Amino acid sequence: MTGVHRPLSDWVVRLGPPPVPGTSPINDGDERADARDLPLFAEGWVRRAVAAEPDRPPVLALHHPATAVTYVELDDHGAPLRIGETGAALIDRVETSWPHPVLGPEDLTALAALSREVRYLLLHRLDREGTPPPAVFHSLPWEPVTELASAVVRLLDGDPPPALSAEALDLGHWVTPAALGVTGPLEQLYEGLAEPDPVLAARGGTALCGGLRAADPERLPAQVAAALAAVARRLAGVNPFLRHAAVLAADRLTGAAPPGFVTGLEPSLPKSASGTADRAVVDRLGDGGPFSVRTEVTPGGRLKVTVELALEDSPERERLIDTYGGVFLPVAVASPAGTLRYWVALEARRRWLSGTLDVPVVRGEFRAEDAVTGVWGLSGISPDELLPSLAGTHRAGLRVWSAAAELSPAGHPLRRALRLLYGEGPAS
Repeated sequence: MTGVHRPLSDWVVRLGPPPVPGTSPINDGDERADARDLPLFAEGWVRRAVAAEPDRPPVLALHHPATAVTYVELDDHGAPLRIGETGAALIDRVETSWPHPVLGPEDLTALAALSREVRYLLLHRLDREGTPPPAVFHSLPWEPVTELASAVVRLLDGDPPPALSAEALDLGHWVTPAALGVTGPLEQLYEGLAEPDPVLAARGGTALCGGLRAADPERLPAQVAAALAAVARRLAGVNPFLRHAAVLAADRLTGAAPPGFVTGLEPSLPKSASGTADRAVVDRLGDGGPFSVRTEVTPGGRLKVTVELALEDSPERERLIDTYGGVFLPVAVASPAGTLRYWVALEARRRWLSGTLDVPVVRGEFRAEDAVTGVWGLSGISPDELLPSLAGTHRAGLRVWSAAAELSPAGHPLRRALRLLYGEGPAS
């Protein structure tokens, strides 16, 4: 990318009459278009703060000196984005040094003074196209996230939360340039705990563990990272299905050394002293807690995965299993050819839950860092992607898959994957 001045927002409006009379003024009549991608703004534009209306504050705009045409940028509601001369000059400097902007302490201070809408749009573009320093994202409106995280901790501790601000109850998309998959699941977890709705809480907690593990901790202010880590650690304490993923997420946020749920896979087994391949290569993965994963690469070119979660049979365990409608551990093998995803179905026994998977081995890295999920966590997976996991399990695992399918709604991909497995017709 180059230092081209073009819209931050997907909506712009031309000052003066539209090029085609009678059309919508937004995006020159094409409201469904994204102004950021319009060829119109390919070159020749400069950044301005202009007075779109008399006696009104200046707004963010782009001006074309050669044609004297000016476009004002709009927010999600179609209102002009207000900005002062200092803010417009800051955006001009950022765009001029695109895509590797250098922002000093004074620039970061000026960035934090911009409106929430302008900060979001600028950092969204920086995240998508540039290489911004992580501290830039600290200027986003994080206070409502910390507020909601603290309320979730209180709920997980069994205490009623304090009254929340409107911003905390509706976090919106304002911090998503820094981290995806965090605020939505956090809201879902809060709602599930407050209503209470155990399924909603389980879904929110599961998604939050994934979002926190994928987030760049350096993009989060220290107070926010600590608040979210506290949520993850509470989840680890109240939901054994989330424990290993929640601990991994919390450790990553706080800079602690993560436990080992990763190992390398090599299809070519080492040779023994007699010149033949050893019987197998076995790795045991875990963090010393109740959750463990064993991988075995066999001379026959198979990867055998055994998962165990020590959890005594109890009414609470049964309620948790009912909430999940089936218990499945996502695992992945990342190789040069791409990432293969599998799900290990866990069968409930008297003192633990366990499951196995037997699939062809490929050279790559095996990971078991995602949270255990329920049947609801499989709704977005295609039947073709689920099929190898069904084919690679044993009879007890198939019973888990089949029981979960019976609880799933009509048209769920698991139902269609089972039909494929048994040769009962196409997946669709």
